[in-house]
Amino acid sequence: MVNWLYKNWAKLSVLLAIILTIFIIIFIKPENIVLFLIWIQIPIYLLHQFEEHAWNGFKNYINKNVFKVQEGDFPLNEKNIFWINIPIIWILMPIFAGLSSINIMFGLWIPYLAVFNSLSHVIFSIRNREYNPGLIVSLILGIPVGIYALIMFYSYIAVPAIISIISIFFAVLIHIIIFGYIRMNYKKNQIMHK
Repeated sequence: MVNWLYKNWAKLSVLLAIILTIFIIIFIKPENIVLFLIWIQIPIYLLHQFEEHAWNGFKNYINKNVFKVQEGDFPLNEKNIFWINIPIIWILMPIFAGLSSINIMFGLWIPYLAVFNSLSHVIFSIRNREYNPGLIVSLILGIPVGIYALIMFYSYIAVPAIISIISIFFAVLIHIIIFGYIRMNYKKNQIMHK
């Protein structure tokens, strides 16, 4: 069962994105546009995960094109991709989106995370002059909706500078932790394969 989840979780993300979008439209949009834009980042990210991981394209792309590993299942494999994505996108983001109903400031980091992650795909694509898994959703939804969410957030809400700094720091920190985990796994596997 666990191995099945490691292989197939990203394929489930499209169905989950559709269901979650319907619930968001029904229960959140009329109430608060900023809250809606925080919540809608989650199904967008789920579609992004589908594009990245449903056929292991991102794993192969990172292993071969970034780390230059032509053989082997490292630094990324199905298990660590699962444990990078599920806690952040399927658990942490919904918790903070829910907390945003109590205090909207809890959700500010979510569109920042979406924009930073989407921009990383665009930068890699421009630098390498090629498609990378996740680029299409980043261009069509991730960047435009993320930026629009930030514009609306700052237009409707007086955000203290410290909250902006914390939100940006948290979004960047998540990326640093992910990249650090991948590099650590890469170095560990390099030692094992020597």
